[in-house]
Amino acid sequence: MTKEEDTLANQNRRILSIDVFKGLTIFLMVFLNTIHPYDDFPAWTKHAGDFGLTYADLVAPFFVFMLALNMNISYKRRVEKVGKKRASLRFVRRFLIFIGIGLLLTIYIDLNGFYFRWGTLQVLGFSGLMILPLIELKPFVKLLFAIIFMVLHQLILLTPASVIIYESIEGGILGGFSWGSMLILSSFLAEGLGKGKEYVKRYFLYGGFICLLIGIGSGFIWEISRPYISVPYILISVGVASIFYYLLYFIFEERGINYNFIKKERIFSVMGKNAFILYLIHMLIAYTIYTIFPFDTPSIILFPLAIFHTAFIWLLAYYLNKLEIFIII
Repeated sequence: MTKEEDTLANQNRRILSIDVFKGLTIFLMVFLNTIHPYDDFPAWTKHAGDFGLTYADLVAPFFVFMLALNMNISYKRRVEKVGKKRASLRFVRRFLIFIGIGLLLTIYIDLNGFYFRWGTLQVLGFSGLMILPLIELKPFVKLLFAIIFMVLHQLILLTPASVIIYESIEGGILGGFSWGSMLILSSFLAEGLGKGKEYVKRYFLYGGFICLLIGIGSGFIWEISRPYISVPYILISVGVASIFYYLLYFIFEERGINYNFIKKERIFSVMGKNAFILYLIHMLIAYTIYTIFPFDTPSIILFPLAIFHTAFIWLLAYYLNKLEIFIII
């Protein structure tokens, strides 16, 4: 197969490793979101706090990386089908829907009125709008923009505005530069998928290690912080996501072609095929759980509930896939 044929094949088929990556992210998110607000769980199951990093801090960046993997491919497909203008409008609409649904899901109501808050869907929508004008630029131009936005955000953290970012959920609107830089950097690494198999290792594995090492090194200058969404946090998160995706690519796209049971994986990939709608359903269930069970509920009750919640979402994903129902916006 020539390089051009390999690239075309990648662009016109569903990539199993992406579905598995998305499914694993949803799977982890459902379980963690069920237990994380509750007191009777160890610290390692929660976000690190002001500084530091736990695996729970990687879930949101994995969603950003997931968006980059999808967007690089789906945008090119859409342009080929309907042209650049209509494709761009489609993505603008999608990201505005993300923001709108996110605002509805995170609305807070009390005796004084109701308030709109920031959240994961708003982060994805805002970041998507940031990258859309850059999506067709050369990879290293994207990388340059990612660096500029990271540096800009880190400079903002040196001002009194850092308090607003810290006190806002997901950094609020001011944190948009950081999440946007994370998506642009992820999109740069995701360029490896469109260039053929020989580039996948260079971008995802080597690129991921470079991000991880620079992130760890910069952590000695600026601390690793999810609340502040600092540069080390961005680089380490993207590095981990990139390396992890490469391992999945290696298993499902390279080694997997020789094993039928790998090619027919139906555990995590079924969740990845309907990630958005499963996220929405999960959030509605999670908020219901938060309302019913007080935050001092014992873990012996909540742990089985988290397992049941995760199993329910998986079963829903399984039957949607079996019925060939795939909901996209």
